[in-house]
Parts: sequence; C-alpha cells; structure tokens
Amino acid sequence: MAANEVAARQELAHFAYTAEERSTRTAGHLWKEKVVETTDGPLRRLIAIDNQPLSPEQAQAEQRRIDSLVNDPDAFRRSNLSHKDDEFRATQLLQLLPTAFLMTPAGEANGCVRFTFQPNPSFQPSSYMERASREMSGTVSLKQPENRLCSLDAKVFSPIEFGFGMLGHIDQGSHFTLEHKDIDETNWKSDRISVHITGKILLFKSLTQDQEATRTEIRVIPQNLSLQQAAQMTSQ
Repeated sequence: MAANEVAARQELAHFAYTAEERSTRTAGHLWKEKVVETTDGPLRRLIAIDNQPLSPEQAQAEQRRIDSLVNDPDAFRRSNLSHKDDEFRATQLLQLLPTAFLMTPAGEANGCVRFTFQPNPSFQPSSYMERASREMSGTVSLKQPENRLCSLDAKVFSPIEFGFGMLGHIDQGSHFTLEHKDIDETNWKSDRISVHITGKILLFKSLTQDQEATRTEIRVIPQNLSLQQAAQMTSQ
C-alpha cells in the first residue's frame, strides 16, 4: 500500500474539486472554494464565506486577484513553492510504516482493513521525520485488493524535540488525519483533512497549523492545463 501511494504521487495526477475549509489560512472562517490543480500548484477561487455567497463586490475582487495571478505565473509559482499538501505528509509517514512502526491488525472499517501502529523500539532514526515517528502512534486502513490508502490518523503522544529543544518542538496532542476515496479505477484523492499541530521551530517562530477541510465533486483533469485554462475552470 505504501509503495502504491508513493507511485501514485509520482504520477502527479491533477484534480478539480470543491473545497470547504476552516483553518489559519481562512482566519477561522469557513471558506468554500473551487480548486483546480496545476503543475505549479492549486488555483483557488473563493465562492462563499461562512455559508454566504460572495457579494458582487467580493466576487469582483476575487476575479481581480485571479487575473493578477494569471498575468504573473512566476508569482503564482512562488506562492506555491513551499506548499506541502496532505498527500505529501501522508506519503512521508506511509514510507516509514513498514520499518519505524509495529503494526497490529484491528479489524475492518467501512470496507477497509484496519491496523493500529506504534513506534518500533528497535528502529534507529536518521532524520527529523524518522525521529518524530518515535513519539507518534495511530491507525491506518487500506482497501484490498487495490492496496490503496483509505485513512490515516497519527497522534503525537509525547512532545517531539529537535536539537534537544533548541531547534524546536512539536507539542503533545498534535495530530493529523487524512481520508481517501477512489475517484475512478486508478485514481484516489483525499476528501477529508484534519490537521492540528502546535509547537515552535528555530527558537522563536511559533508553529500553529489548524485545518479542517472537506472536498466534494472531485474529478480528474488534464495535467497540461495552462493557468488561464485553470482560472476558466474555477468559474464554471
């Protein structure tokens, strides 16, 4: 399953969908957006705030924002350069499951085979991500015979320190949840994401990531869309 998810990410399938998200990015409001993925990242069009459609003035401002991105692809590319999406986080953790964790069968849920995982005491970490795995536990489920990820839930059960705490830490209780669904015979996409992570990095910078998001109307789209084409799709 882990190998299949890594291979699927490398194929870089692109999707369009409607997203509803409440996060630090939305300042705690519930944003509804039309999203179209491109090679340089997702292009988002805001269409509602807290279940209220945008006013004509707000919609015009959003159109101007999108027009500005279309006219400056480099700026759009830079804005997504450091973007780490949910599949990226899940893939990192999935790659560690076979070696860094002990897996225990835990029955079935929603037609998927379920396992719990906890740190493998004999595993010797060699990176920050691997070190973080020693303080994490959770559950993972997969769909057979496709061997694709159904859900992943990971929790930090004790504080994670980097550089004896001088480089930073992740607080106990931080967690990450991802749910996947099949879009067609070969493509799967996350349709629910829950991320709540707190801590500090590099001594002074606070690390706060709160996100609750759902995705609907997910469909596969061509990989070679231009930014202008993506913008047109978000208006449909």
